[in-house]
Amino acid sequence: MINSNKGLSALIEAEIVPEFGKKLLEFGSCGCSAADTLITKCDCLALTDKDPDFLEKFSSFTGKPGIQLIPDSELGEDCYFGRFHLVYTLFGFHGLPHLVDEIMRLRRLILKGGKIAVIDFADDNFADECTRQLKRCGFQNFNIRTFETEGKEAFLITAEK
Repeated sequence: MINSNKGLSALIEAEIVPEFGKKLLEFGSCGCSAADTLITKCDCLALTDKDPDFLEKFSSFTGKPGIQLIPDSELGEDCYFGRFHLVYTLFGFHGLPHLVDEIMRLRRLILKGGKIAVIDFADDNFADECTRQLKRCGFQNFNIRTFETEGKEAFLITAEK
């Protein structure tokens, strides 16, 4: 469940680890999670996924201080709006049928001045598609990096709300 790729872990540490005290949301965490890397670096780390069975897959995190499991269906509740300093996704956007809708939904959860970080595979110019849709949703100040993981080209895009 947790990606053991040391290069990916190092990239996450270097690029998206927040200052202590920040609140993070990991979206699309079923196949790969940074929870073990990030939980010691923040006050609150919430995990969610489109897969309704994700809570069962992440049961090992239940009861750990600072980690919250949020069913995807609950993200629309007002209590989550403007709550997170950073929303990040690890390979969670590729294949979503309505990418712009998901980005807008996640944007509402980010505090003003907060960030989104998208890590995904670069197949089929997906980095360009993500960048275009993030811009369309009002994100700005982009930073884009490419890297390789599991023998595939991947990318990291960070942008501010």
